[in-house]
Amino acid sequence: MSRLLVSLLCSLALVPLGTGADPGAHFSIYTTAEPGYAYGFAANVDRTGGSPLPLKDFTVGAQLSARNGPGVDQWAFGAATEAWAVRGSRSILVGLEAAVINEEPTNLFPKVANNAVMKNRADGAADPGQAMNANSIAYWVSAQPGTGFERGLVFDAHSLARTGGRPAAIDLSDLPDEAIGEIDLIRIRKDVALRYDPATRQLVLHVTRPGVD
Repeated sequence: MSRLLVSLLCSLALVPLGTGADPGAHFSIYTTAEPGYAYGFAANVDRTGGSPLPLKDFTVGAQLSARNGPGVDQWAFGAATEAWAVRGSRSILVGLEAAVINEEPTNLFPKVANNAVMKNRADGAADPGQAMNANSIAYWVSAQPGTGFERGLVFDAHSLARTGGRPAAIDLSDLPDEAIGEIDLIRIRKDVALRYDPATRQLVLHVTRPGVD
């Protein structure tokens, strides 16, 4: 995405005076040396009323969509966020923060910080009858060649808590036993995986035998 930003800035610099960019495009190019918070874009939506029945309305701070039309076989990013520390900067970097803030103690509805959703149609459209999920990935950890993360998933000291029960780092309990038995819990190699046996309710290390499994 850094190359995209550089190309964008160069393109803007080459636009002759008096000519406008696409009226549907909005850019914020901002430099500050002031202390405190610095925002490129900021939005706040407060709802003070709505439908009489619960869970009928949606209050959305921002929605971003990117669509490629027929015959366009290219990349599409709904959103791309980056946090940089240039040479000479020693900073904590957070590429994306998704937070849920609940101030109501009687609110028992789910609080979901990050929801990875796979879709094969627009909301409200008819089911096409095909999953169309080939090569789909809910969370993909990647890195540039020559670097990489030291740890893939980390829970800090206060991250898990459950009043009156035990919290779960990974929860498959909504799936029936038969469904869990059909998936690889951890795929170590293409032919080696940790699986769950519904009959014995035990974890087993499964090695696929060519021509047998």
